Amino acid sequence: MRTHGSSWTRIALYSLFGLIVAGALATGIAAGTIHQVCGTGGQPSSVFAGLQLALNGSVAGFTHPSTCVTPVALIRVLDLLALLLILGAVAAAAIWWLRYRQSDRHFVHELRGRDGLAKPGEVRKHTSAHTALRRAKTLRPSLANPTPSAVGWKVGQAHGQDVYVSIEDSIVVEGAPRSGKGYRFIINAILDWDGPLITTSTRNDNLSATMRERARVGEVTVFDPQELSGVRSALRISPVTGCEDPLVADQRAQAIVAGTALGASKTNQEWAQVSSSVLSRLLHAAAVSGRGTDALARWGSNPRLALEAVGVLANQGSPGWSEDLDAIINGDEKLLANSWFGVFGALRPLSIPAIRNAMTPGPGEQFDLDRFLAGSNSLYLVGTGAGAGSVGGFLGAILDDIVETARRKALASAGSRLDLPLALILDEIANMFSWPALPRIMADGGGIGISTVVVLQALSQAETAWSRSEADTIWSAATAKLLLGGASDVDHLRDIESLLGLRRVRNTGHSYNDTGSSTNVNNEKVPVMTIDEIRRMPETVGLLAYRTRRGILLDLRGWTDRDDARQVRTGKQLTELDQQVVFAEQYQAGLDRRGSAREEH
Repeated sequence: MRTHGSSWTRIALYSLFGLIVAGALATGIAAGTIHQVCGTGGQPSSVFAGLQLALNGSVAGFTHPSTCVTPVALIRVLDLLALLLILGAVAAAAIWWLRYRQSDRHFVHELRGRDGLAKPGEVRKHTSAHTALRRAKTLRPSLANPTPSAVGWKVGQAHGQDVYVSIEDSIVVEGAPRSGKGYRFIINAILDWDGPLITTSTRNDNLSATMRERARVGEVTVFDPQELSGVRSALRISPVTGCEDPLVADQRAQAIVAGTALGASKTNQEWAQVSSSVLSRLLHAAAVSGRGTDALARWGSNPRLALEAVGVLANQGSPGWSEDLDAIINGDEKLLANSWFGVFGALRPLSIPAIRNAMTPGPGEQFDLDRFLAGSNSLYLVGTGAGAGSVGGFLGAILDDIVETARRKALASAGSRLDLPLALILDEIANMFSWPALPRIMADGGGIGISTVVVLQALSQAETAWSRSEADTIWSAATAKLLLGGASDVDHLRDIESLLGLRRVRNTGHSYNDTGSSTNVNNEKVPVMTIDEIRRMPETVGLLAYRTRRGILLDLRGWTDRDDARQVRTGKQLTELDQQVVFAEQYQAGLDRRGSAREEH
């Protein structure tokens, strides 16, 4: 017994159709030629009479006068040429079809019509601009005529409709390197946001494309102590500011240590806690004494120098903190070495003059958090969390301070919500610092007006930066998950496959044997999208898993397709020219320093 699928049946039907077309064309050519030469006749007896004439030269299939000599040779040549043209066209069509079947276009077209993914009606009902505006009175009560971008993130298009998720939603954007996260989502999100915005990055791509446009709606500030962005910025932020409050000092110390190698280690958390405790005392002493960052850097370099901080705390500090620090410094030498290892590592970047200068503000140079939160202002945090001079911990402390200020402002506002929401677009954050507050902000920030977007190359990045349980919290707390193609973590892809659910597929098979044939119909449950299909999504396509809705297949627009793309491109080019000048100056300064060093030797 043999079983043939529907593909073979389709091929047989196409072949039969092609044979009929070829026969009809050959018959038409023969009939027309006979009628033109003889002046009459040429009526075929069947649609295949022309093929019969072309193959064996017989004109028996056509009516023709007995006195007329039928030009058989001419007809056969014409039929042969026609058949060659048909075969060429069929071959070209077959090649095109085979290539199309292997193309991204066919792959995406097949996915769009698949059961289990959201259809146009569901997209319109749950993720349209109109749906986003329904919550405007709650989310932005002061706006008389809100726009969709004021209350929602535009994540792409589906079935010809713009798709929005609410600013209440926490978002995880996950895509492999070079998958288009910045070009197709992050830059658009920065440009569209209406309100104060903080964005992080280890590079200057997003900054270059958005800085001038953001400057049109508010103040733009770049904090780049490692001088990676090529942007001259007067912003200086001291890690000591506000640490007169013991609670602030303790929180800041935890954030700074968390951004170090010790803080990221899963096996040395007890020493990380001790180091953050010591650092909180040093921050508090530097703040209450007014000695600032210079004293903090000096005390952190050597525990014997930190005895000066013990005296400061004894006279001006919080009760008991002097005794705690003194017990550690004058305690067991081995314990002291282990404790101070984390403190020294956390404060080591301050030994670099450029970084210490960026963290030593002069009179009137302090960052005004209340002013920042009051308008559509932008803060770009640029830095690395690894290597010499890493400032990840300090960037985390700054972010922590701003978010806590925003939280207190929200609680003091009507409805316990920021009227002007704060956006956190955290690109490359897992490569910068493991911000301890992120899982909590992802879970409850949307309710107070803090909208969080976390951009990851893979979920394993979050597991490395935080713990496995914290990474799971970040993933679970994201009510909107935007997935791009190219991922290779099979276990995680399998989780996404399960998240999308199953669909029913009807398979029809035909069986043949000596006694006849039979048709078998099977209904099978298969994944809506398989692991391989999720991995294979092209750059122009994204997959949105949103709340309780079915998965939405998105068309992702690059920022160059925006209505204001020309203006954005011009601003990007001007910014890049300014950056080139700054980078050239930095390069020349480096050459000069190396030249001076060689002369001294």
